[in-house]
Amino acid sequence: MGRPPRAAPGPLARPTLATLLVVWFAPSCLAEGPQPPSLLSRGLVPNLQSSPPDSFVRPYLGALSGYDSGPREGPFQEIDGGLDALRAGRRSTLHLDYRFGLRPDRSTHGLNLDTSLRLSHRWTLQLRDLASSSSFGEAPQFAGTAGFLPDPGPEVLNSRTIINTTLADLVFHASVRTSLSIGGDGFAVERQHRGLADVRGWRARADLAHRYHRYRTLTFSYAFTHFDHTRQFGGADYAVYAVGHSARLGKHTELDLLAGIGQLRSSGVRAVELDPEIAGILGVSRGAEIFRLRTFNPHWIAGWTQLFGRAALRFELARLISDGGGLSGLARQNQASLTLSAPLSPTSRLSANLAARTYRSLDTLLYDTTTATSGFTLSRRLSPRTEAVLRYHYSFYHFDRGLLHWFHRHQVAAGVVYHLSEAPSR
Repeated sequence: MGRPPRAAPGPLARPTLATLLVVWFAPSCLAEGPQPPSLLSRGLVPNLQSSPPDSFVRPYLGALSGYDSGPREGPFQEIDGGLDALRAGRRSTLHLDYRFGLRPDRSTHGLNLDTSLRLSHRWTLQLRDLASSSSFGEAPQFAGTAGFLPDPGPEVLNSRTIINTTLADLVFHASVRTSLSIGGDGFAVERQHRGLADVRGWRARADLAHRYHRYRTLTFSYAFTHFDHTRQFGGADYAVYAVGHSARLGKHTELDLLAGIGQLRSSGVRAVELDPEIAGILGVSRGAEIFRLRTFNPHWIAGWTQLFGRAALRFELARLISDGGGLSGLARQNQASLTLSAPLSPTSRLSANLAARTYRSLDTLLYDTTTATSGFTLSRRLSPRTEAVLRYHYSFYHFDRGLLHWFHRHQVAAGVVYHLSEAPSR
């Protein structure tokens, strides 16, 4: 068999110009002023920092060589780089995280633009834009968020996927202990493989959070998400009613829980076997029918964060409804993940992750699949601006049917990363 055609590097999905202008100029335009005490972490993002970070701008560039056992098995050379920047003020914070990876046959891009603006003593505006452009399911992963994060799809297919999610939240601090958040986000997923389904949609959400104890917060939330599948007939609405609880169990430990019920209403087209008499008249044995689905599903997420000095360990479990990764419109997912970030010495750092997930499609293309991923990145500082990097990634897919019954992939790479400004201390 001949080599598959090269995947042309795709453009990075971009946030709107208005969002860029607001989040860049707002820190210098807003007047400095006192802030009310913040609640414990909203949602499932741990909030164990005791002081605001300092502003910084850290561009970096690296060159790596390695081996990939994936669809294009063999050695590879890659240029990695990006920009990590934070602009912090007493009433506003802007964080920009851009990453890219370039190989001769493909490219990967990721952008996270996050800002928080203290409009007044009681009002806070939070804006966020996440975008990625990648092939082989290699979309960069960013920290958790309350918005909908589409799945880039299985890496078994050489398919470029462009994803953009824009979020906005307006938070009203009714008192030191109580706040109300109203927000929404829009998302779009474009998959360049014709056999995969694209999706567009929006989400509206609201939550009420009350800190009834110094280190405990109770939340009540509602979210409504609308999905449109642009390459096939069908769409879906998904409403979730949930109760959350966040508790700081100790100086370095936090437990986050969210549990509720989700109501799914969807419609689509599926293949059916025709009656033999009708099949004889039409000359075909299979046809298509429009179906409608209405189900109730448990929706829950649990997260545990533990700090060990400057090391951080995060464990999460979840059961929810999400995008089907292009193989299906929507899917029921069970997820488990473990992440570790730890300094091994004043000059070395280890980041590791382990995750497993099961899919069960709910609509058009019925399939079950199990995926597992693991990997680590080990970095060692060679000078104030230079680091040596070793990374390894393993992924495994198991499908219940089809030619892609199972698939696994190893990637290992090593190289040097140069920081244009002095690298942060460990």
